[in-house]
Amino acid sequence: MNRSPVPVPDLAVGTVLRLAANDWSYGRDLTPGTAVAVAVAALRDLPNRSEEWIWVLGHRPECDYPHVERHPPCMEVRARLSALHRHCRMP
Repeated sequence: MNRSPVPVPDLAVGTVLRLAANDWSYGRDLTPGTAVAVAVAALRDLPNRSEEWIWVLGHRPECDYPHVERHPPCMEVRARLSALHRHCRMP
């Protein structure tokens, strides 16, 4: 049975995601089992991605994230799409 993939939410650059320990599964230099905050620079939607997860490229909140164009993303975290939907803009 084929299910349609979960849509990727519309998150504004600079949106700060506060991810609970179970809302993310991998991130370089992050401690598993802890909460993580990331200011969104971009979402990496890969072909054949999992229906549940997506990569978030961004900045730690202590970075100068309102000015993300000044330097490339300093962190990347694999996050649950359901967690991202909780942060998305409302129409």
